[in-house]
Amino acid sequence: MLRTMAQSKFPISPEKLIAMAKEILGSEFGTKQGAKADCLAEDFQFVAPIIGPLGKEEFMKAFGSFKIKEAVPDLADNSWFQVDPLEPNRVWFFARATGTHTGTLNFARPIPPTNKRIEAPPQAQSMLFNEQGQCYTLTVGYCMDKRIGNTEGLGGVFGILKAFGHGLPFPEGQRLYTPSLRFEAFERVAKFAEALGFGPNARPSPRE
Repeated sequence: MLRTMAQSKFPISPEKLIAMAKEILGSEFGTKQGAKADCLAEDFQFVAPIIGPLGKEEFMKAFGSFKIKEAVPDLADNSWFQVDPLEPNRVWFFARATGTHTGTLNFARPIPPTNKRIEAPPQAQSMLFNEQGQCYTLTVGYCMDKRIGNTEGLGGVFGILKAFGHGLPFPEGQRLYTPSLRFEAFERVAKFAEALGFGPNARPSPRE
C-alpha cells in the first residue's frame, strides 16, 4: 500500500484529501447556509445503491430540501476515513450514523417529529476528487453488515425513513434485500437436493 501511494502522481496529498472530505461533509455538500457550492465539480455525480447517478443541480436541490440536520439535530455520522491505495484521488469514509428525530423531516411531504432514534448499519461511502480539489463523485449508502442497527440494512435517506417508521412503500424502501419468488424456490430446491445427498453441503452416505 505504501509503495502504491508513494508512486501516486495525484497532486493532492492523502492528508489534504481527507481534510477536504471532512470539510465537504461539514458544509452538507455545499447546501449549508453560507457554504460554497463549488466544493462539488460541475460534472458531479451522486451514486447510491438504488438512486442515481444524479447530477450536481438535482442532487443539491434534493439534499437541501430534506433539512436532515433540522429534523435530526443530534445526527452524528461517526465516520472514519481512508484514501484508496489504488485510486489515490478517492477518499473512503465509513459511517455508523446515530440520531433522534426531533424536528420536521421533508421528504415529499413534511414528516413531524417521532422522537425515534436511528442507529444505521456501517456504510461504505466515498468521494472522488479532481486535481482542482473538487468532489466529482459521491457514493453513499452501501451497507456493510445488515444485522446492525434498526434500518433493516438500509442506508442513506431510505434508512432514516425506515428507522422513523416511514419506510417507503416499495420493497427497496423496506429492507436491504427482499428475496424474489424465483430465488426462494431455488433455495427450497437446493435444500431438498441436499437432503437427497446432492450438492456441496450434502453429507456423504454412511458406509455399509
